Amino acid sequence: MKQVHVGIDVGTTNIAVMAIDLDVKEPLYVASEPNYRLASSEPYAFVQDPHRIEATVYRLLAPIQNPIASICVTGQVHGILYYDDKGEAVSPLYTWLDQRTMEEIDGISTVDLLEQSTGVQMPPGYGLLAHWANRRLKTVPSQAVGFCGILEYISGRLIGSPLSKSDPSCLGPFGAFDAVSSTFDAEVLHLVFGYDNPRFLDPSPPFSIAGYTNKGVAVTYPVGDNQAGFFGMVSQWENSALISIGTSGQISLFSRSSDCPPSMELRPFLGQGYLHVGATLTAGKAYETLQKLLISVVHKAGFEMEDEQMFALMKEEASLEATLGALHVDTRFNGSRKEPHKRGVIDHIDVNNLSLGNLVLATVEGIMAELHAFGDDNPAVFAKMKNIVALGSAIRKNHLFRQALQRRFDLPTIVPTIEDGAAYGAALIGAVASQTASLDDVRTLVHAALGT
Repeated sequence: MKQVHVGIDVGTTNIAVMAIDLDVKEPLYVASEPNYRLASSEPYAFVQDPHRIEATVYRLLAPIQNPIASICVTGQVHGILYYDDKGEAVSPLYTWLDQRTMEEIDGISTVDLLEQSTGVQMPPGYGLLAHWANRRLKTVPSQAVGFCGILEYISGRLIGSPLSKSDPSCLGPFGAFDAVSSTFDAEVLHLVFGYDNPRFLDPSPPFSIAGYTNKGVAVTYPVGDNQAGFFGMVSQWENSALISIGTSGQISLFSRSSDCPPSMELRPFLGQGYLHVGATLTAGKAYETLQKLLISVVHKAGFEMEDEQMFALMKEEASLEATLGALHVDTRFNGSRKEPHKRGVIDHIDVNNLSLGNLVLATVEGIMAELHAFGDDNPAVFAKMKNIVALGSAIRKNHLFRQALQRRFDLPTIVPTIEDGAAYGAALIGAVASQTASLDDVRTLVHAALGT
C-alpha cells in the first residue's frame, strides 16, 4: 500500500483526522469527533480536556490502514494548558474563547493591566495573557513545569517529549510576538512569567520535523489552522482571499509585505511571506446565539423544537419574509480583538420591520460586513483579489451566507468540496516537510484538485 500523509485538526468544535495520497484528488480517509467543552465553576471559563483530545486523536488515527509517512497537527491556537515533568497535562485547555483575562483582580483586568504596564494591547484569549491571569488568580497548578498550546501538546505526545519549538504561525497567537523578527517582546515575557530571562517556545524553521513516533513516523512542528487552511485551499496566493466562517470568522490575504493595517493581524506564512488577517470573535457564533434565543422562546412557550428545525425555519423566514437592509446588526457580540469591551447592536428598528426574517438576514449581513471592513482597510492588497475561497459549514450548508458573501464582496466565490481545509493543508505541509513533495508540487496539486 502507498504511504499517506496525515493532517490532524484539533478544532474548537471538532477534532478531525485526514489521510491523503498525493496522487489522488480526494482524501483517502476522513474522520472526526466532537471536541466537548468542560463544565466549570468559573463563569468566565471556556475549557476543554487535553486528555480526552489526545485519546480522540489516537482513536481517529487507528483505522488508517496505509503506512503513514508524516503527521502534521493544526487547529485552534491562542489557548494554553500546563504540563508536568513527564509532559502530561495537569490542567484543562484554556481555549481562545476563555475570558479569565477580562476578570477584574484587585480592581483591574489582566487585559487592561498589561496595556497599562507595557502599552501592549493583547486580545483576551491569547496564551501569555491567560498565563498571567492564572498567576494573578493563583490557579497555576503546583506540579506544572511549563505551558504550551494544544497543538504543541498533541505533537509532543505523538513523539514522546514536550516541544521546545513551534512554527511561528503558532507562536504569534500566544501574544507579543513579532512576525517579522520571530521574537517575543522581552518586557512582556518578564511581566507574564514574573522572573528574568524566561525561556519559552522558540520558532522552528518552516516545514521542519519535530521528531518521530515510536513507529518511526515523522511529525512536523505544528502549524496554525489559518496558515494550514490557506496552504491547502489556495494555489494562487497573491490573487485569492480566503474567508472562513466557523465559530469565529477570518479573511486572509497573502502579501510579501509586512506593511499591514492596524485593524488586521500580520501572520507569518511558512517562510513564504505573510497573511494579513482580519479575525472576528463571533461569526457562526453570532448566528448560533440568535438560534439559541429563538429555541429558548419556543421551549418556554411549552413547545418542542429541534436545533435543526429552528435553523431551517430561520433560513426559510429570511428567504421569504425578509427585506435586505431593513435592520442592521453589529455582530460583535463578544467584542473584537482590538476592542474587547465592544458589544453588539441591533438598530434601525421601527414598528414594521422587527420580524424574524429581517433579524436573521441582518445578522448574516452583519457577519459579512465585519469581514468586508478588513478589506476596506487594506485596499492595496485587497485590490489584487480575483476570487474568494470560502470555507466553513455555514458557507456550505446555508445559502444565506453564500448570498451575503457574494453581495458584500462581489467576487467569484469558490467553495471547495474538501470540508476540512486545515487538515488537508496540514497533510500537505507534512508532505513537504518529509520531502515527498515540493512547494510547486503542492500548489499544482491544490489548483488541480480545487480549482483555486
